[in-house]
Amino acid sequence: MNRVLTALRLTVLCTLYFLLQGCATSSLFTSYPDQAAVFKQAIVAPTADPIAAPAAKTALDNVLAELNEERESADAMLYMMERGRLLQLNNMYPDSKADFNLVISKFEEKDLASTVEVSDVAAQGSSLLVNENVIPYKGAGYERIFTHHHQAFNYLGEKDIDGASVEFRKVALEQQILLEQHEKEVAEAYEEADANNIDVSTLSNEFAGLDTVAGKVKSSFQNAYTFYTSAAFWEASGEYNSALVDYKKALEINSDSDLIKQDIARVSKKLGDRPARKDLNEPKANEGVVVVFFEDGFVPAKSEIKIPLPTFDGGLISLAFPYYDTSLWPVSQPLKAMDDNFKELAVSETVVDVGVLAVKDLKEQIPALLVRQALRAAAKYQLQKESAKQLGIAGQLAASAYNIISESADRRSWLTLPHTGQVMRFNLSEGDQEVRFSTPLTETAVPLTIKAKRTTFVRVVNVNNQLITQVYAL
Repeated sequence: MNRVLTALRLTVLCTLYFLLQGCATSSLFTSYPDQAAVFKQAIVAPTADPIAAPAAKTALDNVLAELNEERESADAMLYMMERGRLLQLNNMYPDSKADFNLVISKFEEKDLASTVEVSDVAAQGSSLLVNENVIPYKGAGYERIFTHHHQAFNYLGEKDIDGASVEFRKVALEQQILLEQHEKEVAEAYEEADANNIDVSTLSNEFAGLDTVAGKVKSSFQNAYTFYTSAAFWEASGEYNSALVDYKKALEINSDSDLIKQDIARVSKKLGDRPARKDLNEPKANEGVVVVFFEDGFVPAKSEIKIPLPTFDGGLISLAFPYYDTSLWPVSQPLKAMDDNFKELAVSETVVDVGVLAVKDLKEQIPALLVRQALRAAAKYQLQKESAKQLGIAGQLAASAYNIISESADRRSWLTLPHTGQVMRFNLSEGDQEVRFSTPLTETAVPLTIKAKRTTFVRVVNVNNQLITQVYAL
């Protein structure tokens, strides 16, 4: 009894502390999507406008400084993911690489931990009296893959081919680690549910609306965009066996892709096979290859479902769950490439919907999430009962009010990631060329220096009604 009242006092004091701190990047009582809106707005394409450029730089610098203050926080890996992407899209590769190295080290620490750290135990306990956001952010599987994906581009930006190859090779290992982790975590969640007499199957029906979207992929961490990127890199580097393996992995996820089938046939021919397919999209003797990676929009953010439940003794318990509103799913736009004579060169093909990976990740977390939520409801109900017993109706009302105010769904995720990852491939004559890239709403011209039999990567990012472009010569 005294312990419960003491816990209530401590929780209220902690609540006041966080509120008084006024920290803009605290997820405890400020929804993460609201915070991330500021990060996303700071992503702008370079401009020569003497009025707009300084204002944009100031906004970016402020956001980067704000994120940097979270380097030692419990949610450091999430904020460094956001910061690393912002830095990379502004060609600040060394700083971006440092931020992603921190994220990678956090993932590796999680893998190596044989026991739960004391800080994690404290966070898990605190979450029973506050909300899920108390638990330090651990990162999702698809975010882990994208971390290495982005890190590879940082090395490419520094013209470090060896460094990029290391990151691409790590992806296959990461896939296996994630598979093992996921199976273990799901098994542990069901064991805990059984131990606490929680019927996960019944509670899971509340999330049935996610099934249509989540069912489009086998897992949340199998990313065809990364497989395709690494395959194109291996092909450009002359490592055709590795390229063929990754193209085939991309095709397993996108079995109807004619582009990837064409890539597989072309690489198979380089390995000595005789593919039946005639159109292999091979460059002529005086042509170079251009591979375009198009990232459109922003990945959808989680919504919140909050359900107030009356208790048998007149109290009120509030339950909050993260959710994706799939009825309002964004529509991604393709990218078109044209030469300087406005002749169409190619149109991009979507190989990953990052939003679908995010939905699948939430579905995979549901067993553990429901167990924690059920335990939280029980703890808060017990707190309410003890408050009523000690302080009467006033204590019960105060505890009910606290339960409602403190309950908030965990809506954290890497929100500067794109909505979709798309690719295209075409060949151009050697020499200086200008390629025009356009979506239905915006366009830009990119100068390229094409070398025969060599590959150029072009990255195009469509955010905030603008196209940001980066060129990597291999």
